Amino acid sequence: MSEQAARNWLSSHHSVIPALEINHRQALQILDDHSKTVGDLAAVIALDPGMSISLYHEVNSRLQRNGKRAESVQAALSLLSDSAIADLVMQHKVLDETHPDALRRQAYHQLVSRSYHLLAQLDYFIGLQGISAVNEIHSAALLHNIGEFCACLFDYAHYQQYQAKFRVDGIDANSSKAVFSFDFHELGRVYAEKSYLPALVTESLDENIPKGRKARLIQLAADVSHQAETGWYHSSMQATEQVCAAYLNQSLDDFNKHLQQVAVSAARSCPFSDVLPAAVHLIMLPDLKKPAQPPTEARHKPRPDGYEFDNHVKALLQTSRPTQAQLLDLLLNHLHDELHLSRAVLLLLSPDKTKLGTRAGKGIDEHSPIRTLVIDMSRENLLKTILLKPQSIWVDSGNYPKFEAALPARFKSAFLHENFFLMSLHVADKAVGLVFGDRAQVVTELDKITYIKFKSAIALTSKALTSLATQKKKTTP
Repeated sequence: MSEQAARNWLSSHHSVIPALEINHRQALQILDDHSKTVGDLAAVIALDPGMSISLYHEVNSRLQRNGKRAESVQAALSLLSDSAIADLVMQHKVLDETHPDALRRQAYHQLVSRSYHLLAQLDYFIGLQGISAVNEIHSAALLHNIGEFCACLFDYAHYQQYQAKFRVDGIDANSSKAVFSFDFHELGRVYAEKSYLPALVTESLDENIPKGRKARLIQLAADVSHQAETGWYHSSMQATEQVCAAYLNQSLDDFNKHLQQVAVSAARSCPFSDVLPAAVHLIMLPDLKKPAQPPTEARHKPRPDGYEFDNHVKALLQTSRPTQAQLLDLLLNHLHDELHLSRAVLLLLSPDKTKLGTRAGKGIDEHSPIRTLVIDMSRENLLKTILLKPQSIWVDSGNYPKFEAALPARFKSAFLHENFFLMSLHVADKAVGLVFGDRAQVVTELDKITYIKFKSAIALTSKALTSLATQKKKTTP
């Protein structure tokens, strides 16, 4: 549903991403200087989201008829004549002209600054991994935040609401769903499809951890640059650093120092004077709390956590014919859309209790093995232990080795993640299944507050299902 919401939004907000004035000016100067080469022009366009996208659309809209696609700025330029290149640059719209309001321009500059920080961290990761085809991975990484670019430029009023949530509450990119009804990665995938962007852009925006190393490196660099926007010492950043260090086989202490050095270097080369580079946050002390905002008459008092979910459950129980399926769907939507778990999965026991299989899920790819997962419960394992009573467990990278041997092989191969929540679901004191939740694509790592909300939601659902079963028993002749 949220992907359809992204498509609907884009159909009424689609426009040209303008070029940055500084890049457009440099590109025009290169066109006028006969000593410059196409490679010089490519180096400028490769740092400009707007001109890059227009270039891909021009070239790939033709190539796609033959099932081909240019995967880098350099490759795309090589397929255009000199006159076509000149026309593309000279006729391109510029940010200062299309969006004269200073606040929106500043917000877009901040986003591009984050992308430049992403590229700098990616260069560090590429160096550690010995990746080739640097042009291809750079071209895709520049456009990793394309969904957020669109939201900022084409719907700035709502984007400001999202910014307030991100800055004040410190929640992840999926918090955009509360404002836009979709997350920026979903919008990015839809935009990439319509604009004929390189395949690596779409792959890096996958909700699941991609198989390709290039896409995964882009994701990790994006996670670092995203978390650094609010600081370097909070738990989400620390979790992101741990994931990156483990993937790149680096010592965490040395790795953290390198990340910060890269951020400082990126800040020094940032071409915008109206942004706060991520390195600015390095001067903050660890665990420094955000100052409380003074109340104002215009500020609405926030509702308690779980308020909407509680009310939805109560409202459903008061309808004429509520069903178990409706309650469980309500739970999964809450976990996925409001608690921002990238995958929320319901696994139910067979009537004879010998099998545990996937019944429903949110955020699951259509080809994922999770959809057809069936686990033999005849042998002792961690899942069987959790089902013994209403209880939950939070597995993370630190304690995963302790639990790994007790997890069924099919469970591990299907989910392929070491950070997740699990809780048993009981109805009238009888175990019926398990609920799984994780954030497979690390933007904000799982945290204690989300764990508490996760347990609370499932406990409430168990009570509601028990109440429903009791009512049904009473009315059954």
